[in-house]
Amino acid sequence: MISKRVAIAAVLSSVVFIPASASAFECPKHIAAAKQAIDKVLGDMKGMGKMMKRRDLALVHAMVDDAKMLLASAQHNHAKPRGRYDHGRAIAKAHAARGYAIGAEILHFKMMQAMKKMRK
Repeated sequence: MISKRVAIAAVLSSVVFIPASASAFECPKHIAAAKQAIDKVLGDMKGMGKMMKRRDLALVHAMVDDAKMLLASAQHNHAKPRGRYDHGRAIAKAHAARGYAIGAEILHFKMMQAMKKMRK
């Protein structure tokens, strides 16, 4: 009877601790998606220094820099967590970094369209 209770307690305790450890493993996926979005916009911007106005390019770079800062912060929260809260913050910061990168990509695209219209 006691061994049955011990077995049930062991199963229940493992169920309680699985989500906490699983949340830590979700961070790298979100961080990788943010890094990929940042790399994409940086790749799109290569060679654009001569095609775009410096002021416009600086605005896009500012958004990319914000994305990089948030990504570094997300990596820090994941690498040195003080608890589950930090893993949640890491995921939130990775999503914000990805959002900034996507915003920079859209801004870059719109500015390139405007440059093409001006040259016609």
